Amino acid sequence: MEMKDAIVARRSVRTYTGEPLRESVYDGLTAFIAALKPLHDDIPVDIELCDREDFDKDFARSYLCRAHNFVVLRSATNARGYLQNVGFIGEQLILWLTHVGLGTCWCGLVKPNRPPARGELPYVITIQFGRPDNAPFRRLPEEAPRKKLHEVVLNKISCPEFLPLLDAGRLAPSALNLQPVRYYSDQDALYICRTSPPFSNQALDKMQQIDVGAAMANMFVQSGGACTFARQEHPPELPQGCLYEYTVKI
Repeated sequence: MEMKDAIVARRSVRTYTGEPLRESVYDGLTAFIAALKPLHDDIPVDIELCDREDFDKDFARSYLCRAHNFVVLRSATNARGYLQNVGFIGEQLILWLTHVGLGTCWCGLVKPNRPPARGELPYVITIQFGRPDNAPFRRLPEEAPRKKLHEVVLNKISCPEFLPLLDAGRLAPSALNLQPVRYYSDQDALYICRTSPPFSNQALDKMQQIDVGAAMANMFVQSGGACTFARQEHPPELPQGCLYEYTVKI
């Protein structure tokens, strides 16, 4: 399976076998982490791999995570875009893990049971991974419970080259499967935005910013790393209820 194939194949896996992972998987994952592209180069991020025993020591409510392997994502939180950056990084890790045959799941409700240690970046979110227990990969995009393309694109698609990117973006996972990410195209420009949460909740708003990063990671992988993302100082006027996030550059 190629990385692009993982965009369709990946599903959230919540039950895992106890089968240990090969050392080559960890070596490959470590090498991928060292080479992966962040959304924002200037935002410090720490990516920690840990097993079940170490994870349970540091995190409360870890009963929600049933795997034996975890990626813990920490980040500086004083920069705009840090949550989107974490989503962008985390989804790339998920696609890599999927393409080597492993199951994954974002764990948004896990909380650390201690404050950051001296010199440690604040905790943001966890990804669990391992051998899936009776959770086959998707074969077709239609198997994913996602909105249709016309439901996430706010206007007529102005450029046919956008279609593969838009399909990849809409297949990205999201908190509670609310799918807040929207797209607006104008001639040769493609803009990413998101809808406001259905109810006022700071935690959900943060998760939906991570969702934006995950959608952009799918688009980045689909493009073979060719597309980039930037924020405009003066974004276009978007439909009411939509918050501008990024402009896609191809």
